[in-house]
Formats: sequence, C-alpha cells, structure tokens
Amino acid sequence: MGTSASSKGPGAGVSFDPPWLDDIDVPGQDNQNNNVNPAIGIAPKARFGSARRSMGEYVRSGSKDSARRSLGHYSKTGMGGAQNVARRMRTSTKTASNFFNTFRSLRDDTTFSLGKEISELKNRGADASEIIDAIVGHVCPKGGSVDEVSCRDSGTSALSEFLDQNPDADFGNLSDDQIWSLTAIYLGNEAFNRIQMDIGQSFEKQDVPYVDRVTRLNDMREYIQSEIAIQMDALRKTADQNVDMNQLFQDTIKNTFEVFEVEV
Repeated sequence: MGTSASSKGPGAGVSFDPPWLDDIDVPGQDNQNNNVNPAIGIAPKARFGSARRSMGEYVRSGSKDSARRSLGHYSKTGMGGAQNVARRMRTSTKTASNFFNTFRSLRDDTTFSLGKEISELKNRGADASEIIDAIVGHVCPKGGSVDEVSCRDSGTSALSEFLDQNPDADFGNLSDDQIWSLTAIYLGNEAFNRIQMDIGQSFEKQDVPYVDRVTRLNDMREYIQSEIAIQMDALRKTADQNVDMNQLFQDTIKNTFEVFEVEV
C-alpha cells in the first residue's frame, strides 16, 4: 500500500475529525450536501493505547485474535465507536460511490466522457497502468492531504488487484457483481490505510523480521477487505434501487467496525 505509518498518529484532546476534512473536493460529489455529519466528540487520553498493544502482539505472533482485538479497540476507544469511524472516512465513502457510479456509467452510458478517454487510450495502445491512471484521475480527489493521497493509492491498488484476479475483465463492461466486488476492494483498502495511518507504527518494529511484518500487513489487509465485502454484500441484498450509495458505504464501514468491536 502507498500510505505511510511513520507518524505517531492522531493524539488526544482533539476532535475526531480534522477541521479540513469537509473541504476536500471529491469529483462529482456536492460537499455542501453530503448527508454525512462530522464524527462526534473529543478524543480521550491514550486513545489508541489498547489498540497499539494488541497490534504489537499481532505483529509479533500473527495471532488473528490479536488483530481483531486491535481493530475493536481502535474503533471503540480510539475513535469513539464505529459510527465515528464511518464519519471520519466520509471522503473514502464518497469516493467509493464515485467508483460504483463510474463503472455503471462506463458500461451503460455511451456518451460518458471517461469512456471516450479510455477508448482513445486503447486506440493508441495504452497499457493497463495508463487506463488505471485515467480512471483514478476521474474518480478520486486530486489534492495533497493524507485522505486524498490515500484515496488515489487505494484506487490504484484496487484496480490493479482486480485485474490480477480477473485478467480478461473489461473496465468498460463490468457486470454488477464485478462492480460491487471492485468497490469492496477499494473500500477495504481505504479502511486498511486508515488503520495504518493511525496505529500502524507497530509494523515498523525492527525486532520483527521484515518478511514477517510484510506478511502480517498483507494478512490484515485481506482480513479487512473480506469483512468489508461481507458487510457490503449484506447491505446490497436489502437495498432498494434508489439507495444513496454514499450512505450504503457509510453503513458498510459502520457495520464492519461494529463486528470488530465485539472482540473487546
């Protein structure tokens, strides 16, 4: 993943939301009417202490129980609950909505501007990375904040991973199941990035062999992706045709971290 865990993460005594979060411009999304309230409350002292201890245990041992406890502590104490995690990730969920709607438009709307751009790229022999860059540039915010950079990293990784799993896939003609799957990979990457930025310092411990640290990182990313996909699929089955996709993805994040909270 492209994000870094080199900082100590957010501290205590501050709002769960950074003040600039609602200033991020997500393409195609109305920031003045995004139907997502800010995260509520002030972060407590030693907010991530328990989460970091359990994460350290996971990095050393590879225990999945430790990983789940870490994620539960992160949500319940570090962020004041799963609803706050979802609200803090509202740039991520708005971008997920863009992912979903963009691939629907690529398939169903012959006048869609990105579709014409991709056709031109294919006609001049562009490779997959150039097409991925074009999609990410259309879907993701373009600024330099950590959230915006994370969205682009997650998008690029999700599209590359999806192609690795589906080498014959055509981004211009994905099935509904494929679009849901791709969006789940993206949102899982974003949840993983959020954890990494806030409490991922344990993965930098020099007393754990580098190969083991990389293995633990990949295992945790896959675990979070898997749980995101499960919760998204459950919501998909109960959603009506006119569902607010951003709200559905907010609920996906909330429900996922509620599952993690059961472990603490």
